[in-house]
Amino acid sequence: MLRIWQRTEKRNLEPVEMGTAFPFLKEKHHVVSIIGGGGKTTLLYEMAGFGVKNGQKVLVTTSTHIYCPPKKWQDQSLEEIERKFQTGRAAIIGSACRDPEKLSMPERERFEAAREKADLTLIEADGAKHLPCKAPAEHEPAFLTGSDLVVGVTGLLALGQPIGKTCFRAELAAELLGCTMDHCITEEDLVQLIASERGQQKDLDGRTFYAVLHQYEEKEHREAAQKTVELLQRKGIEHVLVTCVAESQMQSNAGKNPWHGRAALPMR
Repeated sequence: MLRIWQRTEKRNLEPVEMGTAFPFLKEKHHVVSIIGGGGKTTLLYEMAGFGVKNGQKVLVTTSTHIYCPPKKWQDQSLEEIERKFQTGRAAIIGSACRDPEKLSMPERERFEAAREKADLTLIEADGAKHLPCKAPAEHEPAFLTGSDLVVGVTGLLALGQPIGKTCFRAELAAELLGCTMDHCITEEDLVQLIASERGQQKDLDGRTFYAVLHQYEEKEHREAAQKTVELLQRKGIEHVLVTCVAESQMQSNAGKNPWHGRAALPMR
């Protein structure tokens, strides 16, 4: 279960429900690209589960790579996809790649046909090799046709850690921040990685953006999270959420493919 907090008018972080935090999940025909640091797949399947429970026809895919779900969840033909939708389950599509544990982007024709049938499309649109933050390469992010919403994920576990050890594409991040590889990441650094057009704002082209500060530990990160949210909102980023996975769920899935144990996802 994903726990979510949002900053109130009193400048406090207060718990909110998924539908309040991400109201687009209850609307029709959005194509959501999820980018940034580690935690994207976790957020993606939590969003998918919420959509399914609320009667949405949910399509899940990637424009880069994503961990393979169990084979019974994967869908190859449009008929299989429609059958999943008709029986109240999420459809997950992709293509085989070199890594047997992952799927790559589906054929464009199959994606377009499936997207037309879906109420909600969720796309993992870049990679970070499980590191909490990153700077995008020239070819990133990979936005597919119709993408109108972008959710940028950043891990608060990066705070206080050397950029060279905790940031994917650390050289690009250090160049963006104007620092060395042994520089320890601050709240201001995370804000720059999120709010810069060389960071998570890259190639937005008018798409609505949501910033998600993941890996929140309330005792450790309360002040840092509040500061980071405030700085992001000062930068004009309206939608900022703070999230973490329930501790029991983290322990039960430690070291596993994040799809494993999620058999409840496709079912209403």
